Amino acid sequence: MISARFACTTATFGGTFAERLAAIKAAGFPAIELWPRDLFEGFTDADTAISALRDSGLAIACYQGFRDFEGMPPAVRDRKLELAAHLMDQMRLVGAELLVTACNTSTQSSRDWPQAVEDLRRLGDLGRARNIRIGYEALCYSPWIADYRKAWDLVREVDHSHVGLVLDSAHVFLLSLPLEPISDIPAERIFLVELADLPTTSLPIREMVRYYRLFPGEGTRPLAEFVRRVAGTGYRGPYAAEIFSSHYAAMPAQQVAARAFEAMTKLFAEQLKS
Repeated sequence: MISARFACTTATFGGTFAERLAAIKAAGFPAIELWPRDLFEGFTDADTAISALRDSGLAIACYQGFRDFEGMPPAVRDRKLELAAHLMDQMRLVGAELLVTACNTSTQSSRDWPQAVEDLRRLGDLGRARNIRIGYEALCYSPWIADYRKAWDLVREVDHSHVGLVLDSAHVFLLSLPLEPISDIPAERIFLVELADLPTTSLPIREMVRYYRLFPGEGTRPLAEFVRRVAGTGYRGPYAAEIFSSHYAAMPAQQVAARAFEAMTKLFAEQLKS
């Protein structure tokens, strides 16, 4: 069943980490997107969060949040590599195998393409030594690599076994990017697919992507076509519901998680009909 490949980000929900895990599990999701803040929230020891995660039985589709790395000045790049190593140590503790690396949005970035290629190769080497893959994601508000096609160009040129692409529908739709080129990306180079719908509005894209994402089918974007394109490549990895919304965070976690799972199920039922 396709639902065995569903995941849900913990960032959608309010409540404690244990409450978020319980809600996601009860809804039927087999996996989560995990964030460092999940392990270090509140005043409890991180081991408490790790124990709750293990007790939940939920798998980890990815570990989130490495940013602003490629094309940085050497001193910053070296510090970022140290940070990546620390994040990978955390991943080892919880059994995560994919580190999501968002494209650089910093004004310090050189936007030097050959340097970005070399930087991601170094990050890939670090990941390979630790049995961790790197998923590179374009951000729609990036001044450099906002388009998934450009992100794929970079990943392709890096040409590293442990560096692949993350496709996030929200970042694709907010720039009104064409979906057809997704079909040309080799399935094995796509490491993660994140799904969110969006309303039609004139709000700034950065505000939209951070606060106004919707569950699949609750907005106006062609998510079924997006999924059809991804599935057509032969992709067999996880599909993560990645919804950032202050509204959903204020609602009961179990209610929101059930709504997320239902939306994902309906989306794939629609995609199978097309």
